[in-house]
Amino acid sequence: MTNDLQKLRREIDQIDKKLLKFLAERFKIVQKIGEYKAKYNLPVTDKKREAEILKTRRLLAKKFKVDPNLISQIFKIIFKFAGKNQKR
Repeated sequence: MTNDLQKLRREIDQIDKKLLKFLAERFKIVQKIGEYKAKYNLPVTDKKREAEILKTRRLLAKKFKVDPNLISQIFKIIFKFAGKNQKR
């Protein structure tokens, strides 16, 4: 394997590490939101909020030249796991 390819793969590894760190931070906040919703007897899911997030993240995806459909799928998975986390 060439040094250039190894270097690029290390860069990907560092980006992946950052992504995971951000997801962990996001889920910590999701947990706090879940606690707030439980305290005030609010529903776990907020479809209006989810639709708003999808819309804005798709626009950001276009801006950064990332497939908006990919971003929609990623966020739908995040919403699914966030909802499960809040129900605990």
